[in-house]
Amino acid sequence: MRILNAIHVGVGNRGTWPLQEATPARGFQPVAIVDLNPDFRAAAKELVGELPEFENLGEALRQVDCDVVIICTPTIYHVPLGKQALAAGKGVLVEKGMAPDIESARDLVAAVERSGFACSVAQNYRYSAKERTLGRVLHDEQDPHYVGTPYLIEYVQHRVRPHPGTLTYPFASLWDMSCHHFDNLHYWLGAGFEKISGSAYAAPWSPYQHPNNTSFHMKHRSGCQVVYTHTHDAAVNEVRIRIMGERGAVCLDDDRIRFNPMGDRNFSPEQWEDVPLSEDLGLAGVLADFHHQVCDGVEPGIGARSNLSVMELCDGAQRACETETVQHLTHS
Repeated sequence: MRILNAIHVGVGNRGTWPLQEATPARGFQPVAIVDLNPDFRAAAKELVGELPEFENLGEALRQVDCDVVIICTPTIYHVPLGKQALAAGKGVLVEKGMAPDIESARDLVAAVERSGFACSVAQNYRYSAKERTLGRVLHDEQDPHYVGTPYLIEYVQHRVRPHPGTLTYPFASLWDMSCHHFDNLHYWLGAGFEKISGSAYAAPWSPYQHPNNTSFHMKHRSGCQVVYTHTHDAAVNEVRIRIMGERGAVCLDDDRIRFNPMGDRNFSPEQWEDVPLSEDLGLAGVLADFHHQVCDGVEPGIGARSNLSVMELCDGAQRACETETVQHLTHS
């Protein structure tokens, strides 16, 4: 396996995962760390050993030879740092969300097109066991729990997250968190959302500067309808997903997935079957696909160009909330 030398940008908080996961065994070797916070840099060196450290990416690129740049800063810095790395001829892996707005998302993809270098987004949910299991029962006609053509998906996540952190810009929960869920929808259904309506709202006790709870109704070109709800001010953490198809229904409740086949007349409450989970690839799956993209030119589902469809759905969702009208989409 070719070892890719990596500069790590943003090494505190969420930025610790690539330091721990992007190891030589997976084809990556850290060669420098970049962060404005000296405490974060010190903690990072406790994980990976003594490395050159910098306060800005430009200086690191001038002094250190690398193949790729892994960016785990707050979302608002992803695009300028990604463009800087691409212009220097480096592959880029950027944390989700790819960008805080559609204009900058398109700007990053344009930089990818100009440079010809690899760029992916660490949309890791699609690599987890439960999301891969739902993908399997949607795509694999030989699976005994294949649901057939889906006509309705209900997708709900409630989160107890009382501290805004970096989610201080308008509709941050869409661009920083719902992007995961929208990427899952693209993984399951493919690109092709045609329209979206919905609203954003705040709980009276919310510490967030902007409304961060959202509800949407989306229509995919396949005819499948999606009803989506996401909150940050909930009193309970939970994920619930229901997929209704021509051959049955599959339901996820946190980590349990069950299947109910369609009977001759109706669904029967006695027919629920537990669905075995697919292998959990986790962040190793993200890194494997990014490594394959850099070394072999194979564009993964998390490639920046594919992720632009997710960003366009985030943008349509934001416009639907701002205008309180149905938004018609053309590329997502």
